[in-house]
Amino acid sequence: MQKIDFDHLFPDEREKGNTRIRQCQLVMSRMLKIMDFLCTKHNVKYFLTEGSLRGAMIFQGFLPWDDDLDVGMTRDNYEKFVQLVVPELPDDIFFQNDKTDRYYPSCHVIEAKLRDKYSSYKREKNTKTKNLYTFHDGLQIDISIYDRSYLPNNFFVYAFNKILIFFFKKKGDKKRANFLKWISKYSPFPLAYGSSFIGNWKKMKHRANYIKEKEIKNLIRTRFEDIETYIPQGWESYLNRHYGNYKQLPSIESQTGQHGMSMPDPFTPCNHYEILDWTSRKFINKFN
Repeated sequence: MQKIDFDHLFPDEREKGNTRIRQCQLVMSRMLKIMDFLCTKHNVKYFLTEGSLRGAMIFQGFLPWDDDLDVGMTRDNYEKFVQLVVPELPDDIFFQNDKTDRYYPSCHVIEAKLRDKYSSYKREKNTKTKNLYTFHDGLQIDISIYDRSYLPNNFFVYAFNKILIFFFKKKGDKKRANFLKWISKYSPFPLAYGSSFIGNWKKMKHRANYIKEKEIKNLIRTRFEDIETYIPQGWESYLNRHYGNYKQLPSIESQTGQHGMSMPDPFTPCNHYEILDWTSRKFINKFN
């Protein structure tokens, strides 16, 4: 199989950003272009979710303060993604789940991510999180995997995920996924799609974190930055259920990134065994 020249197809333009947050967004935008290219090639369906979908419908791109990128896919598409897309990712993108990253926790709030190997989020030390500085923490695309195994009720989604974490954290995400597949196949109740994301209940209770089957039955293309990307056809009902009035932006004081107390760094890699140096474009071994 001939290796794809992603540097030619989608050059890394992070240095062209005129602010630090814009530099970070250019990194993630490039990762999305590569992901979209490979998903289209292999007929893997994905769609924007959360703040990225909101940004697409308001700004045709990132929310100005957003420091990550959110996509979703159903379980069957995720399994195709792992099998067909991940092997063709370029060397500067790390695919992260509990199998590829020895420090990434099973039943984490986001089951899988794409990580840029040149960059890092700058987080304050948190003694409650044992592996805060050891799992890969480059700039990211969150990949939420949606299982049709949830009642369309926000408290149920939150409580059910808490239960799943309790029972499957030591068994791993594969066991958890198989259990959700069983529910999807045999449940007598009409179910919605939900993912492992739970977050903080004080914030979660105001958002409906599930997607109805009819909302993602069909996907459409829309503009995001300088590319066309997929969104659910029922995007408006999802956003209104999730945010209330999705067009009403938070206060200026609340317009901050989600990852730590300071701005992510697009040129300094994290503390991990799969990282690259931006200046030399070479592998760094921090564990010698």
